[in-house]
Amino acid sequence: MEPAEVDVEVPVRTPFLMRAFDFNTGLRHIIAPALIGVVLGGFWQYSVMPNIGEINLPNPIHGAFFISILLSPLLYRILVGDDMSRWMEYTFGLTLLGLIFSVIWLSGWGAVFCGGYGALLVWVWISTDWGRYDLPPFRYGLWHAFAIDLGAFAGSVIVFAQF
Repeated sequence: MEPAEVDVEVPVRTPFLMRAFDFNTGLRHIIAPALIGVVLGGFWQYSVMPNIGEINLPNPIHGAFFISILLSPLLYRILVGDDMSRWMEYTFGLTLLGLIFSVIWLSGWGAVFCGGYGALLVWVWISTDWGRYDLPPFRYGLWHAFAIDLGAFAGSVIVFAQF
């Protein structure tokens, strides 16, 4: 009696491809939004803040969120790349957290803890967790808002220290 043939699939683990997917996720949802925040915050610090006066409002974080909300359809297209009919969900997530961070940054030195250190802790946590899932546009907007907040803060500090 001959043994029956059996089809067996053996899953092949490809760590290089998995790392490539992780790099793509990290680039689109962690590094790129943070760099956008650095550029916008640094630009605001260099060009707008010297002309503001003593009140120092709107600060670089406000400016970065204002510009990123105006450019949110473009950011959605480049960073998320999903169906363009859902860009308003992304904008709503970005705007909601952007408004919260804008209010936090009005509070003065306490803002460094909540808008800086606290935001950094939450951003690291969601970056390690959310990168494994295909998220709705609203959550990508929230995720990118954390990166823009921290990037704008870092960019404004760098420009302030250098110029």
